[in-house]
Amino acid sequence: MNQKHLFGSFFHLGLAIIATIFVTPSCQQRSEQNGMDESAFVFETTNIKGNEAEYSRPALITGHISNREAYPKTTEISIVIPFYDRVSEKQTSTIYEDAFAFSFVPYAPRTISMPPYIDHLMICPGDSIHVELDFADLGKVVYSGEGAENNEKFNDFFVRFYLRDWPGFSEWELDSGGEPVLRKYEHADAFVAAIKQKLGSHLSRLNEFIHEAQPSPELIALCRKEIEADYYSALIQGLLGYKDLQKEDVLAYFQVKDAEPLFSEDCMSGNLFELSSNIATWVFSSLDRKEVLRLANDYNAQGDFLKQATKNNMLRQMLLTHFYNQLLEANEVDRFEEYFANFNENVTYPLLKLSTRDRYVLKKAWQENPRALSEAILNADKPRDGQAIVMKENEGLKLLRSVIAQEEKMVVYVTIGATWCPASRQELPFQQSLAADEKGKPLRVVNFWLDSGADDLDSIALGIENYHLTDAQRAGLDPILHLGRGIPFYILIDKEGVIVDFGEYLRPSIPETRTKIEAYLGQ
Repeated sequence: MNQKHLFGSFFHLGLAIIATIFVTPSCQQRSEQNGMDESAFVFETTNIKGNEAEYSRPALITGHISNREAYPKTTEISIVIPFYDRVSEKQTSTIYEDAFAFSFVPYAPRTISMPPYIDHLMICPGDSIHVELDFADLGKVVYSGEGAENNEKFNDFFVRFYLRDWPGFSEWELDSGGEPVLRKYEHADAFVAAIKQKLGSHLSRLNEFIHEAQPSPELIALCRKEIEADYYSALIQGLLGYKDLQKEDVLAYFQVKDAEPLFSEDCMSGNLFELSSNIATWVFSSLDRKEVLRLANDYNAQGDFLKQATKNNMLRQMLLTHFYNQLLEANEVDRFEEYFANFNENVTYPLLKLSTRDRYVLKKAWQENPRALSEAILNADKPRDGQAIVMKENEGLKLLRSVIAQEEKMVVYVTIGATWCPASRQELPFQQSLAADEKGKPLRVVNFWLDSGADDLDSIALGIENYHLTDAQRAGLDPILHLGRGIPFYILIDKEGVIVDFGEYLRPSIPETRTKIEAYLGQ
């Protein structure tokens, strides 16, 4: 995890703040809605399109590792299943006798990944795919089973033909002295010209791949979708940068209809989740402040607004799915139940509806028993019961556990941020105010700084514990909490040492965060 990567992730998050007000209703609205009869909540699935016997079939991925002695401390292999949720998108398999296995229900043809070995793996319901990994040559991956040829060529496409190097609103480059500097295009016109030129270059490389590999028509369409979805995401993020920081009018550079052809039911490329999220941010950012305020307290109106943003049925479903998964990602299960009627009625694609149901069930269970998930997070580097293996201690989790254990019967509010991150610095006055207002109460306010070299903390240290994370600690926390998506990130721990809330939305500037903290202080 490096600063360049985190800066890009944070910057995307900063742009998305435009839309986050739509998932943070007032405390008054919540109290008015709490009288809901939970027995009336029914997650309707009878309107799902497709043959249930087909889309509900599990897929099996098995694997074998040769030359494992090259990395003897590697004890697990993981797959990442893209969706709109940051907690439940990862599965891990322990390596046993140089073998591993996964079984999950993909619900539709889709792409997943097995980092750092396979960036993109095409999987369908009912597939049985075997993967041979060579730890002495990590670029060498051999597939067998159903879909083997497509996956061999798909992997080859990413290794040799598509490097995903898109221009950004601002970019790191080396100056004449070899030092990294941040460069910005002077005007949106220059940025758009540069990114369109890069699109042409990537499409030209795709044609080379097609000529050499002779892939199937389905794989050609998927590879083209990968390139164009990445292009539109980079375009939208860059344009919103100009709009937000340089106050340029950028609406003419992108129309939602431009990206609509990418959204279809034939195969769900993982980067379409990011693109639809970016499109949601784009359409909300086009509203004037009066319209934003009108929609802010009306979830049904927000759902209707998203439905009207596109004529493409799949994109419409993805926009609604993103909207409601923001509630789940913010751990607002009760609000999901109260306001999800638009989603329930309008989302019919199995992958979107059933994956959201799975995440709802997970979040609901965590809400009712947070200790189980908390222990799973905090002890992710510990062997499970019955596992006779030696696992390397995760330095990031080791630090988090030590901070929690320092003093019992204290609520702990952790911020993971960086001094070079504007959003982190923007929240600091609210964090200071929280620490001052709750002084004398059993609350510890803690900062985990990702930039270990920053020393000027005198102005923000009063009443706040500050830790500079080492490279190993940063790398340890990233895969557990998915920090790569953006900072600042927050963790709330109750007096029993249980993680009871976490996410980007737990900002100290939001009054509801203060309400949550005070509730745990009073327990």
